[in-house]
Amino acid sequence: MSGPVVSVLMLAWEHGAFIAQAIESVLAQDFEEGFELLIGEDASGDDTLAISETYQARYPELIQVLPAASNSGMHANFKRLWHAARGDYIAFCEGDDYWSDTAKLSKQTRFLEQNPDCTMCGTFTRKIAQGTSGEWEFAGEVRPRVLQAKYSFSDLIGGYHFHFSSVMIRSAVVEFPDWFETVYCVDRPLYLLAAAKGSAGLLPEFTSVYRLHSGGSWSPNSMASKARHSTDLFLKMRDNFPPRYRTRFEASLGAILWSYMAEDLAAGRRSSARQIFWQSLRFTPFRQVAANLPNCVKVALRLYMPLIGSPRQESE
Repeated sequence: MSGPVVSVLMLAWEHGAFIAQAIESVLAQDFEEGFELLIGEDASGDDTLAISETYQARYPELIQVLPAASNSGMHANFKRLWHAARGDYIAFCEGDDYWSDTAKLSKQTRFLEQNPDCTMCGTFTRKIAQGTSGEWEFAGEVRPRVLQAKYSFSDLIGGYHFHFSSVMIRSAVVEFPDWFETVYCVDRPLYLLAAAKGSAGLLPEFTSVYRLHSGGSWSPNSMASKARHSTDLFLKMRDNFPPRYRTRFEASLGAILWSYMAEDLAAGRRSSARQIFWQSLRFTPFRQVAANLPNCVKVALRLYMPLIGSPRQESE
Protein backbone atom coordinates (compact mmCIF):
# COMPACT_ATOMS: atom_id res chain seq x y z
CA MET A 1 0.00 0.00 0.00
CA SER A 2 1.43 3.37 -1.00
CA GLY A 3 1.88 6.13 1.54
CA PRO A 4 -0.04 9.41 1.76
CA VAL A 5 0.48 12.09 -0.86
CA VAL A 6 0.21 14.85 1.75
CA SER A 7 1.31 14.98 5.38
CA VAL A 8 -0.50 17.58 7.48
CA LEU A 9 1.54 18.76 10.46
CA MET A 10 -0.37 20.11 13.46
CA LEU A 11 1.68 21.72 16.23
CA ALA A 12 -0.37 21.62 19.42
CA TRP A 13 0.22 23.10 22.85
CA GLU A 14 -2.47 24.35 25.22
CA HIS A 15 -4.98 24.23 22.37
CA GLY A 16 -7.72 22.31 24.16
CA ALA A 17 -10.31 25.00 23.45
CA PHE A 18 -9.61 25.00 19.71
CA ILE A 19 -8.04 21.77 18.50
CA ALA A 20 -11.25 19.88 17.76
CA GLN A 21 -12.16 22.50 15.16
CA ALA A 22 -8.65 22.33 13.70
CA ILE A 23 -8.79 18.53 13.40
CA GLU A 24 -12.31 18.56 11.97
CA SER A 25 -11.25 21.06 9.30
CA VAL A 26 -8.48 18.71 8.17
CA LEU A 27 -10.74 15.66 8.22
CA ALA A 28 -13.25 17.56 6.07
CA GLN A 29 -10.80 17.70 3.16
CA ASP A 30 -12.13 16.26 -0.09
CA PHE A 31 -8.88 14.66 -1.18
CA GLU A 32 -8.99 11.19 -2.71
CA GLU A 33 -5.22 10.89 -3.20
CA GLY A 34 -4.69 10.29 0.52
CA PHE A 35 -3.30 12.29 3.43
CA GLU A 36 -2.15 11.79 7.01
CA LEU A 37 -2.52 14.12 9.99
CA LEU A 38 0.39 14.15 12.42
CA ILE A 39 -0.36 15.93 15.71
CA GLY A 40 2.66 17.01 17.74
CA GLU A 41 1.25 17.41 21.25
CA ASP A 42 3.91 19.21 23.28
CA ALA A 43 3.04 18.29 26.89
CA SER A 44 0.12 20.65 27.36
CA GLY A 45 -1.39 21.24 30.77
CA ASP A 46 -4.94 21.14 29.42
CA ASP A 47 -6.96 18.51 27.53
CA THR A 48 -5.20 18.96 24.17
CA LEU A 49 -3.71 15.45 24.32
CA ALA A 50 -6.95 13.79 25.41
CA ILE A 51 -8.90 15.40 22.57
CA SER A 52 -6.21 14.50 20.04
CA GLU A 53 -6.11 10.87 21.16
CA THR A 54 -9.90 10.64 20.97
CA TYR A 55 -9.72 11.59 17.31
CA GLN A 56 -6.82 9.21 16.74
CA ALA A 57 -8.88 6.34 18.15
CA ARG A 58 -11.74 7.30 15.85
CA TYR A 59 -9.59 7.71 12.72
CA PRO A 60 -6.50 5.51 13.24
CA GLU A 61 -5.87 5.24 9.49
CA LEU A 62 -5.59 9.03 9.15
CA ILE A 63 -4.37 10.45 12.46
CA GLN A 64 -1.20 9.82 14.42
CA VAL A 65 -0.60 11.66 17.69
CA LEU A 66 3.04 12.13 18.66
CA PRO A 67 3.02 13.24 22.31
CA ALA A 68 6.13 14.69 23.92
CA ALA A 69 7.17 13.41 27.35
CA SER A 70 8.01 16.99 28.34
CA ASN A 71 7.64 20.36 26.66
CA SER A 72 10.22 20.43 23.86
CA GLY A 73 9.41 23.81 22.29
CA MET A 74 8.16 24.78 18.86
CA HIS A 75 11.23 23.91 16.80
CA ALA A 76 11.88 20.47 18.26
CA ASN A 77 8.19 19.65 18.01
CA PHE A 78 8.09 20.83 14.41
CA LYS A 79 11.17 18.87 13.32
CA ARG A 80 9.84 15.77 15.07
CA LEU A 81 6.70 15.97 12.94
CA TRP A 82 8.59 16.87 9.76
CA HIS A 83 10.85 13.82 10.00
CA ALA A 84 7.87 11.55 10.73
CA ALA A 85 5.99 12.80 7.65
CA ARG A 86 5.66 10.39 4.72
CA GLY A 87 3.97 12.61 2.14
CA ASP A 88 5.48 14.15 -0.97
CA TYR A 89 3.88 17.42 0.12
CA ILE A 90 3.58 18.91 3.59
CA ALA A 91 0.81 21.22 4.77
CA PHE A 92 0.36 22.94 8.12
CA CYS A 93 -2.48 23.68 10.50
CA GLU A 94 -1.63 24.59 14.08
CA GLY A 95 -4.03 23.46 16.78
CA ASP A 96 -5.53 26.91 17.29
CA ASP A 97 -6.13 27.64 13.58
CA TYR A 98 -8.33 25.85 11.04
CA TRP A 99 -8.94 25.41 7.33
CA SER A 100 -11.99 26.97 5.68
CA ASP A 101 -11.86 25.33 2.24
CA THR A 102 -12.52 21.59 1.94
CA ALA A 103 -10.65 21.54 -1.39
CA LYS A 104 -7.47 23.15 -0.01
CA LEU A 105 -5.27 20.07 -0.34
CA SER A 106 -6.53 19.13 -3.80
CA LYS A 107 -6.07 22.68 -5.12
CA GLN A 108 -2.54 23.03 -3.78
CA THR A 109 -1.28 19.61 -4.85
CA ARG A 110 -2.72 20.21 -8.32
CA PHE A 111 -0.96 23.57 -8.48
CA LEU A 112 2.40 22.11 -7.48
CA GLU A 113 2.05 19.23 -9.92
CA GLN A 114 1.31 21.70 -12.72
CA ASN A 115 4.13 24.06 -11.69
CA PRO A 116 7.29 22.00 -11.13
CA ASP A 117 9.34 25.19 -10.76
CA CYS A 118 7.48 25.98 -7.53
CA THR A 119 8.69 24.42 -4.30
CA MET A 120 5.80 25.79 -2.24
CA CYS A 121 2.50 27.57 -2.58
CA GLY A 122 0.29 29.60 -0.29
CA THR A 123 -3.15 31.16 -0.21
CA PHE A 124 -5.02 33.96 1.55
CA THR A 125 -5.88 33.67 5.26
CA ARG A 126 -8.54 35.39 7.35
CA LYS A 127 -7.74 36.48 10.92
CA ILE A 128 -10.25 36.26 13.75
CA ALA A 129 -10.18 37.61 17.31
CA GLN A 130 -12.56 37.36 20.24
CA GLY A 131 -14.77 40.43 20.58
CA THR A 132 -16.21 41.93 23.75
CA SER A 133 -19.26 39.68 23.39
CA GLY A 134 -17.07 36.59 23.40
CA GLU A 135 -17.81 35.83 19.76
CA TRP A 136 -15.01 35.30 17.26
CA GLU A 137 -14.97 38.21 14.83
CA PHE A 138 -13.16 39.05 11.61
CA ALA A 139 -9.85 40.79 12.41
CA GLY A 140 -8.10 41.22 9.08
CA GLU A 141 -6.34 39.20 6.41
CA VAL A 142 -2.93 37.75 5.62
CA ARG A 143 -2.13 38.07 1.93
CA PRO A 144 0.70 39.45 -0.21
CA ARG A 145 0.61 43.23 -0.62
CA VAL A 146 1.46 42.80 -4.30
CA LEU A 147 -0.44 40.02 -6.04
CA GLN A 148 1.44 37.98 -8.61
CA ALA A 149 1.37 34.36 -9.73
CA LYS A 150 4.79 33.48 -8.31
CA TYR A 151 7.27 34.97 -5.86
CA SER A 152 11.04 34.71 -5.82
CA PHE A 153 13.35 34.22 -2.86
CA SER A 154 13.99 37.98 -2.83
CA ASP A 155 10.25 38.69 -2.86
CA LEU A 156 9.71 36.55 0.23
CA ILE A 157 12.43 38.40 2.13
CA GLY A 158 10.46 41.59 1.69
CA GLY A 159 7.16 40.60 3.25
CA TYR A 160 5.08 38.09 5.16
CA HIS A 161 3.13 36.81 2.17
CA PHE A 162 1.52 33.66 3.57
CA HIS A 163 0.24 32.55 6.95
CA PHE A 164 1.57 29.17 8.05
CA SER A 165 -1.89 27.58 7.84
CA SER A 166 -2.13 28.41 4.13
CA VAL A 167 1.16 26.89 2.96
CA MET A 168 2.08 23.62 1.24
CA ILE A 169 5.72 22.67 0.61
CA ARG A 170 7.44 19.90 -1.32
CA SER A 171 8.94 17.70 1.40
CA ALA A 172 12.08 16.85 -0.57
CA VAL A 173 13.38 20.40 -0.99
CA VAL A 174 14.02 21.45 2.62
CA GLU A 175 17.15 20.71 4.63
CA PHE A 176 17.34 22.25 8.08
CA PRO A 177 20.53 24.18 8.97
CA ASP A 178 21.80 24.35 12.54
CA TRP A 179 20.65 27.95 12.98
CA PHE A 180 17.02 27.03 12.25
CA GLU A 181 16.40 26.00 15.85
CA THR A 182 17.93 29.19 17.28
CA VAL A 183 15.38 31.68 15.90
CA TYR A 184 11.98 32.45 17.39
CA CYS A 185 9.74 31.20 14.56
CA VAL A 186 9.41 28.36 12.08
CA ASP A 187 7.47 29.80 9.16
CA ARG A 188 9.57 32.57 7.63
CA PRO A 189 12.89 30.69 7.58
CA LEU A 190 11.07 27.59 6.31
CA TYR A 191 9.61 29.54 3.40
CA LEU A 192 13.04 30.85 2.45
CA LEU A 193 14.65 27.42 2.72
CA ALA A 194 12.05 26.20 0.23
CA ALA A 195 12.20 29.30 -2.00
CA ALA A 196 15.99 28.99 -2.23
CA LYS A 197 15.30 26.04 -4.54
CA GLY A 198 12.36 27.37 -6.53
CA SER A 199 9.48 29.81 -6.65
CA ALA A 200 6.57 30.27 -4.25
CA GLY A 201 3.22 30.10 -6.01
CA LEU A 202 0.04 31.92 -5.02
CA LEU A 203 -3.50 30.58 -5.10
CA PRO A 204 -5.51 33.80 -4.63
CA GLU A 205 -8.24 32.23 -2.52
CA PHE A 206 -9.09 32.13 1.20
CA THR A 207 -8.48 28.63 2.53
CA SER A 208 -7.55 29.06 6.20
CA VAL A 209 -8.26 31.00 9.39
CA TYR A 210 -5.66 32.35 11.83
CA ARG A 211 -6.92 32.77 15.38
CA LEU A 212 -5.53 35.68 17.43
CA HIS A 213 -5.69 35.00 21.17
CA SER A 214 -3.75 35.60 24.37
CA GLY A 215 -2.33 32.08 24.37
CA GLY A 216 -0.76 32.48 20.94
CA SER A 217 3.00 32.37 20.51
CA TRP A 218 3.39 35.81 18.85
CA SER A 219 0.44 38.16 19.30
CA PRO A 220 0.84 38.76 23.07
CA ASN A 221 4.48 39.88 22.76
CA SER A 222 5.39 43.53 23.34
CA MET A 223 6.78 45.55 20.43
CA ALA A 224 10.20 45.56 22.13
CA SER A 225 10.13 41.77 22.35
CA LYS A 226 9.01 41.48 18.73
CA ALA A 227 11.84 43.82 17.72
CA ARG A 228 14.42 41.64 19.47
CA HIS A 229 13.07 38.45 17.93
CA SER A 230 12.82 39.91 14.43
CA THR A 231 16.32 41.38 14.59
CA ASP A 232 17.79 38.06 15.65
CA LEU A 233 15.88 36.21 12.92
CA PHE A 234 16.77 38.55 10.06
CA LEU A 235 20.43 38.83 10.99
CA LYS A 236 20.74 35.06 11.16
CA MET A 237 19.07 34.71 7.77
CA ARG A 238 21.24 37.53 6.38
CA ASP A 239 24.39 35.79 7.55
CA ASN A 240 23.41 32.30 6.34
CA PHE A 241 21.81 32.87 2.95
CA PRO A 242 23.82 34.06 -0.10
CA PRO A 243 25.60 37.42 0.47
CA ARG A 244 23.88 39.05 -2.52
CA TYR A 245 20.70 39.24 -0.41
CA ARG A 246 22.38 40.97 2.54
CA THR A 247 21.00 44.45 1.80
CA ARG A 248 17.57 43.01 1.09
CA PHE A 249 17.41 41.35 4.52
CA GLU A 250 18.53 44.55 6.25
CA ALA A 251 16.02 46.73 4.39
CA SER A 252 13.20 44.34 5.24
CA LEU A 253 14.25 44.30 8.89
CA GLY A 254 14.33 48.11 8.94
CA ALA A 255 10.75 48.24 7.62
CA ILE A 256 9.53 45.69 10.16
CA LEU A 257 11.14 47.58 13.04
CA TRP A 258 9.59 50.82 11.79
CA SER A 259 6.14 49.21 11.96
CA TYR A 260 6.77 48.14 15.57
CA MET A 261 7.95 51.66 16.42
CA ALA A 262 4.83 53.17 14.87
CA GLU A 263 2.59 50.88 16.90
CA ASP A 264 4.38 51.76 20.13
CA LEU A 265 4.23 55.47 19.31
CA ALA A 266 0.50 55.31 18.53
CA ALA A 267 -0.06 53.66 21.92
CA GLY A 268 1.99 56.32 23.73
CA ARG A 269 4.88 54.00 24.59
CA ARG A 270 7.56 56.54 23.66
CA SER A 271 10.44 54.98 25.58
CA SER A 272 10.17 51.70 23.70
CA ALA A 273 9.38 53.49 20.43
CA ARG A 274 12.55 55.60 20.69
CA GLN A 275 14.75 52.53 21.00
CA ILE A 276 13.09 50.78 18.06
CA PHE A 277 13.25 53.98 15.96
CA TRP A 278 17.05 54.02 16.05
CA GLN A 279 17.24 50.28 15.44
CA SER A 280 15.08 50.73 12.35
CA LEU A 281 17.28 53.53 10.98
CA ARG A 282 20.37 51.42 11.57
CA PHE A 283 19.20 48.81 9.06
CA THR A 284 17.28 50.99 6.59
CA PRO A 285 19.34 51.80 3.45
CA PHE A 286 20.69 55.38 3.48
CA ARG A 287 19.00 56.30 0.19
CA GLN A 288 15.65 55.24 1.59
CA VAL A 289 16.19 57.26 4.78
CA ALA A 290 17.22 60.30 2.72
CA ALA A 291 14.15 60.01 0.49
CA ASN A 292 11.93 59.76 3.56
CA LEU A 293 13.83 62.33 5.64
CA PRO A 294 10.92 64.75 6.30
CA ASN A 295 8.83 61.95 7.78
CA CYS A 296 11.80 60.67 9.82
CA VAL A 297 12.26 64.14 11.32
CA LYS A 298 8.55 64.43 12.06
CA VAL A 299 8.54 61.07 13.85
CA ALA A 300 11.69 61.98 15.80
CA LEU A 301 10.00 65.17 17.02
CA ARG A 302 7.00 63.20 18.22
CA LEU A 303 9.30 60.74 19.98
CA TYR A 304 11.43 63.34 21.78
CA MET A 305 9.02 66.27 22.14
CA PRO A 306 5.79 64.90 23.65
CA LEU A 307 3.94 68.19 23.11
CA ILE A 308 4.27 67.75 19.37
CA GLY A 309 2.04 65.21 17.70
CA SER A 310 -0.02 62.77 19.72
CA PRO A 311 -1.29 64.16 23.05
CA ARG A 312 -1.41 60.73 24.64
CA GLN A 313 0.63 60.24 27.79
CA GLU A 314 3.51 57.82 28.19
CA SER A 315 2.04 54.46 29.18
CA GLU A 316 5.20 52.67 30.24
